Amino acid sequence: MADASDADQRDTQPTSPEVLSVSDLNEQIASFIEQSSELQGVRCIGEVTDLHQNGTALYFTLTDGDAELPCMIWANRYRKMDADLEDGTEVILEGDIDYWTEGGKIDLKPWEVIVVGDGEQAAAVERLRSELDERGWFDDEQKQRPPAFPERVGVVTSLRGDARYDIQSAIHEQDPTVDILVKDATVQGSEAPTSIANGIHHLDRSEDVDSIIVGRGGGSDSNLQAFNTERVAEAIFTANTPIVTAIGHTDDRLIADRVADMAAITPTAAGESIATSRDDFLASKIEPLEQQLKAAYETFEQAHEHEQELAEAVEEATAPEGLPSVYYEAAIAALLLLLLLITALWLGVI
Repeated sequence: MADASDADQRDTQPTSPEVLSVSDLNEQIASFIEQSSELQGVRCIGEVTDLHQNGTALYFTLTDGDAELPCMIWANRYRKMDADLEDGTEVILEGDIDYWTEGGKIDLKPWEVIVVGDGEQAAAVERLRSELDERGWFDDEQKQRPPAFPERVGVVTSLRGDARYDIQSAIHEQDPTVDILVKDATVQGSEAPTSIANGIHHLDRSEDVDSIIVGRGGGSDSNLQAFNTERVAEAIFTANTPIVTAIGHTDDRLIADRVADMAAITPTAAGESIATSRDDFLASKIEPLEQQLKAAYETFEQAHEHEQELAEAVEEATAPEGLPSVYYEAAIAALLLLLLLITALWLGVI
């Protein structure tokens, strides 16, 4: 028989919350944000990155180097603003925090943009790029060409990222015999430059690798800043092993790309370029030879046919009309014998 304490415990147990659909929960979050006065009319300073636009809106990311906030300005509102935004511009934004219920994303929708100037992060990268250019770190004569048929390839990337698998798959599709050694590295954040540089040094000095691929699967400008640091650039430049970068971006090349011996747009492209398919290589060498032999045979055949046509034309031109060539040849032989006979009589031989 249950005692009174058991009944009290049942009465005090919390009831299970209502099970909401994703749409219902997102609408509640959006409603909470809209009703929160602290999230409306906020002012925020940061640097513009990942700027892109279409006919409807302008999209970019605001960052302070440690954190990021997505932002969106409607195109008609942006045209009325006295602001010309581009990547690297430091701005003060004033607007409302908005929650997109369908996508489940928060962003800042500014109604006022104040341009402060060039952002500190962009200016620092540009200073470093100019300095390394003066040192000659970007010069073509400093670069090495990776071997076409490597036996062992080193990879510096995160073991948890897709880039690792993309590189491995691309290499083994070209040549399944290649041995791949992956060195785990942090590829974004404050620890990333040291982690990436240490990975390059380890593979270059301690492992017998023919080439090293350094990269990740893309990301925002802020996430890629490790590849715009002098520490990573120096590790690439001083390596004795050819370095291929594969950072997964299509915009302006990062400093690491410019120092590297070869830069690929994606990890997959890096894997495809680092190992040459032996079958494709042989085909590329054999096919031109086949074409040359075929062309030489056709030339010889045409010359032979031309000689035959010329011989037939001469024979037809010298033969009496309507007289078969065999009779013509017999007539020539008879005339020669007659000429020899006349000559012999004239000389008194006969």
